[in-house]
Amino acid sequence: LMMDDVKSRSFTPNIIYYQNEPVEFSALPLTCFEGETYQAVTYDSISTLLEEYYASRNILTRIRQKSVDLRKIVQTALERNYKKYDLQMKQLKDTEKRDKYKVYGELLNTYGYELEGGEKKLTCLNYYTNEEITIPLDDQLSARENSQKFFDKYNKLKRTYEALSEQTLETKREIDHLESVSAALDIALKEEDLVQIKEELMEYGYIKHRRTGDKKPKITSRPFHYITSDGFHVYVGKNNYQNDELTFKLANGGDWWFHAKGIPGSHVIVKTEGKELPDHVFEEAGALAAYYSKGRENEKVEIDYIQRKHIRKVAGAAPGFVIYHTNYSLVAEPKLLLEEVSEKKNS
Repeated sequence: LMMDDVKSRSFTPNIIYYQNEPVEFSALPLTCFEGETYQAVTYDSISTLLEEYYASRNILTRIRQKSVDLRKIVQTALERNYKKYDLQMKQLKDTEKRDKYKVYGELLNTYGYELEGGEKKLTCLNYYTNEEITIPLDDQLSARENSQKFFDKYNKLKRTYEALSEQTLETKREIDHLESVSAALDIALKEEDLVQIKEELMEYGYIKHRRTGDKKPKITSRPFHYITSDGFHVYVGKNNYQNDELTFKLANGGDWWFHAKGIPGSHVIVKTEGKELPDHVFEEAGALAAYYSKGRENEKVEIDYIQRKHIRKVAGAAPGFVIYHTNYSLVAEPKLLLEEVSEKKNS
């Protein structure tokens, strides 16, 4: 059959795309690439196809080279914070015994009168648990001095616990922020998409600020824009700044917001124009939220969705970080079910 097509000059110039990346081209249909992760796009002529294929490959190669330095900065900062977080969590675990020392001190104040001095332990009733307990003692100290020693230990561990609790939260916030930047680098398709990411890294101190007088780069990157078969506009943020802008500037209270549950990813906004969304739009938007997330390689991704009016910014957090309650959930397969509005390919 293939030879028949060649003999009759019945050509179908096409490029096979995998997640927006051109992987192969042919003058004839390539049936070996099947499944929803591959998309065949046809062209009017071989020359147009070759022009598009190599232009796309060059853009991807160039952006990967340009993103190497940014990825290295993000990865180095992430590894440093992972180590810091593990150490802080270990130190935090070491403070768990603080309440034991408080109980020891209180019980010694209650039963210490029974001691004559020189004892290495005291066995008594723990009135908190109604069980017998044995308290180790320093035989060189009085009951009161032993009690004070336990209270001092308790207070020191309590202060450590309070300080570490805040520090671990700060470290976790920094890890979450860096992982969100890493996710943005994963979906950057053009050089201009890297500009905002670099600006964010600069703002948060991961890259040196530009010198006084240096011109600030022009931001030309825009969110992905899709449209459903029944005319609903869907927007997907490419980075934290765009996520923030979509959710808190573009979206109205009645619009719907989608995001991969518990993992870094894009904010997906569906503009409702006051209308009720058909079920398939929820599925399509959920698939986009899964596709533009760190869960892209998974078979399924759990998606949270909720109306924009229930979304709140996290005070003091990096852009794009939000809180919400009473959301709905769906499970989506990461894939592009919609055609991008600005798409130049002819399918």
